Amino acid sequence: MGTPAVDFYTEKLEVYSTKLTSITRKVHRFGWYRFLAFLFIFAPVFVFRWNSQITFGISFSAILLFFFLIKRNLQLEKMKRKYIELKKLAEDELLALQHSFTHFANGKEFLDTNHFFSYDLDLFGEGSLFQFLNRTSTINGKQLLANRLTHPSTKKEEIEKRQQAIEELSLIPNWRIHFLANGKLFRETEQMSTEIKTWATDELPLHNQAKVKWLIRILPIVTVLSAIPAFLGISNFYLAFAVLLQWIFIYFFWKRITQYFSYFGRKSELLGKYMQLLQFIEERKFSSEYLQEVQQKVLKPERASLVFKQLKSLVKELEYRQNLIVGIFLNSFFLWDIRCIYHLWSWHRRNHKKVAVWVDVIAEFDALISLANFTNNHPAFTFPKIHDGGFLLQAEELGHPLLRAQKRICNNIEIAGWSKVVIVTGANMAGKSTFLRTVGVNLILGRLGAPVCAGKMTLTPIPIYTNMRTTDSLLKDESYFFAELKRLKGVLERLRNGERIFVILDEMLKGTNSIDKLNGSKELIKKLIELKSVSLIATHDLKLSEMEKSFPQQVFNKCFEIKIENNEMIFDYKLTDGVTKTMNATFLMKKMGII
Repeated sequence: MGTPAVDFYTEKLEVYSTKLTSITRKVHRFGWYRFLAFLFIFAPVFVFRWNSQITFGISFSAILLFFFLIKRNLQLEKMKRKYIELKKLAEDELLALQHSFTHFANGKEFLDTNHFFSYDLDLFGEGSLFQFLNRTSTINGKQLLANRLTHPSTKKEEIEKRQQAIEELSLIPNWRIHFLANGKLFRETEQMSTEIKTWATDELPLHNQAKVKWLIRILPIVTVLSAIPAFLGISNFYLAFAVLLQWIFIYFFWKRITQYFSYFGRKSELLGKYMQLLQFIEERKFSSEYLQEVQQKVLKPERASLVFKQLKSLVKELEYRQNLIVGIFLNSFFLWDIRCIYHLWSWHRRNHKKVAVWVDVIAEFDALISLANFTNNHPAFTFPKIHDGGFLLQAEELGHPLLRAQKRICNNIEIAGWSKVVIVTGANMAGKSTFLRTVGVNLILGRLGAPVCAGKMTLTPIPIYTNMRTTDSLLKDESYFFAELKRLKGVLERLRNGERIFVILDEMLKGTNSIDKLNGSKELIKKLIELKSVSLIATHDLKLSEMEKSFPQQVFNKCFEIKIENNEMIFDYKLTDGVTKTMNATFLMKKMGII
């Protein structure tokens, strides 16, 4: 085992704070150096006058020093930004280790009330599982993590490979924190991310490529040579004609130049970010099979970071045109914009189909890092054993990961075989719904390849379907009851099509009268048994528990019991065999003065 997470982040926070203070002082100091160098460019003029060689020597040296200091200052500013990010990452994790995680992105954009289980299990939104897990530093990584939560794997081999990968990444927190810091140095937008991914399928037009190739080589040479007569004072005509010729070509290529700038422009910083993240992935030696497989995609046939570095340089050169003076000079002498679009076209033709793969590799590592961080932060959680064959869910000390460890009450559960229904009864607030969500969330985590909040767990990875928080819709003119029936119909259709599904239902048929509700619930349970699902059902209707007598091998009763002592309710939130004997609705109404 490595250093405990709290010790690691406490130590790193101290180191990064110290380095940030030191670099901030350097930045301030170099600001003064730059100011003094700027003064020294002009100061010799007042001391030695214009016609002195000393003036030229000192001023020229001061100019060189000034530009060196600008370059050095930019490097220090970048280092400063990185240490700001590293310091914030350490602070955020220390808060997370105190169970404060609302400062992380909550993924509310992924909320979907019609999804099979994500809305019921609180996977997205404030206080959600996504917010608890998410540490991604790229748009694609964030989207991939959300997609994995809503579509977790059902393949044993794939899940076990990811378990090994996540465990390996969990043991290298220093590598993870630097990967994330580099990812956060530039805040990309969804539009930027989408545009880069479309490069893989787009074909960029450029007519007469061979002629353009020779044009960008010959015309700048001719222009430079034409400057010689002008420099010698012989004639300015040749230079003026060559510059005019360059701008004529720029005019005819203007539409294509604009198209390329729209396509590539203003993305050099994002490309630089991707380049750095690819370098991190390429340079690390991994031992798990899954990480090696993913890493190979950016190592062969050539290192992706080097190809991205080429593109970053080309895009940076195209962006020079944003500076009006620089753009005019470069286009007057070097046919700059046409040269840039030719080299970008050439790069795109050779590499564009690889871009989506490389961006996906970055997203893969970004998403895995979130799960590795979760693993490192919760050493008491355990990787489940993935069972292949007949259905098996066996868990000891199973708890909800979003509850504080001090308040979390854990339970055991075992369901073996198909066509099984576990009916959970209990009073209000006794813990039924929380337990259903506990089972659902841990099944999702297990299928992600992440550890689960349990002492020990074995699971068969099958799809989940829930009906816990059905919503009505005024817009669609749907009642609550009709919306619930639609969800139930959906799961039955999937079961009839041969899918094996773990069904979680909380208080079935809530929108109808008690007699219809009981009869309908019994018939639904019979269908679930017939269609070989595995079901976990919470209910207040104690008569439903009588089905255990009719189906002793398929239906099992569990309950959360409460005690009422000295006019107070006592909850232990422990799951036990049998049917609850205590209800509390009337008691609560009396206690609150309602009746």
